Amino acid sequence: MNLKRITLFFLVLILSFFCNFTSIAEENLLALGDHFSKLGNYDAAITEYKRFLFFHPDDARAASAYQKIGIAYRTQGLWQEAISTLRNAVLHALNHEEKSEYQLELAVTLIASQNYDLARFELIRVAMRTTSGPLYQRALFLQAVVYVYQFQWEEALEVLRHYTADERLDKLLEEAVNLPQKSPKVAKVLSAILPGAGQVYAGNWRDGLNALALNGVFGFVAVDSVLDRHYVNAVTWTYFIFQRYYLGNLYQAGKAVDDFNDDTSRRAADEILKRLQEIVDTPKR
Repeated sequence: MNLKRITLFFLVLILSFFCNFTSIAEENLLALGDHFSKLGNYDAAITEYKRFLFFHPDDARAASAYQKIGIAYRTQGLWQEAISTLRNAVLHALNHEEKSEYQLELAVTLIASQNYDLARFELIRVAMRTTSGPLYQRALFLQAVVYVYQFQWEEALEVLRHYTADERLDKLLEEAVNLPQKSPKVAKVLSAILPGAGQVYAGNWRDGLNALALNGVFGFVAVDSVLDRHYVNAVTWTYFIFQRYYLGNLYQAGKAVDDFNDDTSRRAADEILKRLQEIVDTPKR
């Protein structure tokens, strides 16, 4: 009888020790992951967080562990891994506020990886779930950032009017709405009439003069071949000029306009984003 009691006592003692050890191990895995993350050793941090999830997949801290893994992947520029892991953080969130926080992290990652439409979808979901407070304000801010990156100025202006009342920012956005944009069709028509004229129209004088010179030289060679009655050479030169230089000149004219419009919009976007950052960095009174 005494032997049974002694055996039972030791079994309870061992079980208690094991439970306490497991609890300590849980804390150590998460703390170790945080430690490695602070040191910049993200691979080691991810390993510890994943080890925690392997042993405790249903733990209340699982969502936070997924979030930390996702941020570690994002810091390393591993976009797909970061996106996938942050989606798991959203799925394991325990309440609406936590879910919104992880969706905002996911949206930031999608923006950084240039998945703007997917980022906007996540931000709309957050704004629909949270209609006020810091999370809502951050969702509005990130929505505006997405619109600016996509050069959708009017949409950005509409969102930012719910985020902040800043006259300078409004002015920058209104200027962006009225940016001077050039037409690729006009550029191609001009280059069809006079090779290189479309590039000059887009502000690219060097390529325009180069196209004019090349088409002029090879055109002269073709005409000279006709005058010398070297008709085979004339046909060969004409075909060569048309395929390589004349049609290429039309394509480059359209591309020059696209580059001009893109550069103009990008400069406007940089100014808007710079002002937005200044607003965020300014302490609120």
